[in-house]
Amino acid sequence: MSLGTIGQALYMRLFFHLANLYDGANSQRLVFQKRYDDICMEWLGGLTILAHRSKIVGEQLGHHLDQLVEAGFLSSFIIESAKTQGRDGFTITFRPGTMFFADYDRFYRRQQGRSQWEPSGDRSEISEPLKLAYLFAEKRTGHPADSIAFVPSKDVETAKQLLAELPVAELPAFIDYALAEARKTNFDVQTLGGIKQYLAGYIARSKQRAAEKVREAARRGEDRQDAERQAYETSRRAQALDLFAKLPERDRSAIEAQAVAHAAKFSGSLRTSMIEFGKVRFIIEHHGDRLSTFEHWKAERGTIS
Repeated sequence: MSLGTIGQALYMRLFFHLANLYDGANSQRLVFQKRYDDICMEWLGGLTILAHRSKIVGEQLGHHLDQLVEAGFLSSFIIESAKTQGRDGFTITFRPGTMFFADYDRFYRRQQGRSQWEPSGDRSEISEPLKLAYLFAEKRTGHPADSIAFVPSKDVETAKQLLAELPVAELPAFIDYALAEARKTNFDVQTLGGIKQYLAGYIARSKQRAAEKVREAARRGEDRQDAERQAYETSRRAQALDLFAKLPERDRSAIEAQAVAHAAKFSGSLRTSMIEFGKVRFIIEHHGDRLSTFEHWKAERGTIS
């Protein structure tokens, strides 16, 4: 809090990158290096890029970096000429100080008795709201998160509240929904708190969609059952005709006589169809116990598939 805007931005960015590189055992070797012009453009919102090291140190970043050294967050920094990525310019190499490791322990270390360097709940409580705040800034501005110098602490607090209301996986969709709703009324959202008003609508819409998915899944289940039952009936008729060919002559004649009597009131091609239909019906009535049940048929299909 004692740092200026540039110092705070440098602290937040450096802490993020150093923390990602730190494994708990490489403190003596831990360094982070970045091009000076990229720092100006990506971290500091397009700060003027100076051409001379003396001016960078004396008139621009030197004071802020010295403050980080005095506070113990950095043990040292080095600004030197370098050609990287095909560009001339300067790079700045940062080495962390004792305050970085103290902050890291305070934020990231597990409670006593647990593995020291595994990700902890505390880390999640800090990193997830920060990620969400940067995601909101990225979606609102259209600029990559890496190019955003910092996010307001108020947005981070709001992010914690949103994380208590919605699963992490749903939050990108909620931000998209809220920003779309805001555009409908020409509301120029500036803070994460500005989209909280759309939370109730998003939750209601999500519940409605979830209910629709349940109903759709039920309809699909019913359709599958109907299709399966129709397939079984087709198979059963085929089984009945196969069985009919194996029946004794006496049984076949009796079934055919029943089928003809059943179709007597029909004529023409319809009568022929009704005789065939009746024949299958009476085979099943008299010898259905010799045909596969629905459950047995399904089990056989499962084995074959």
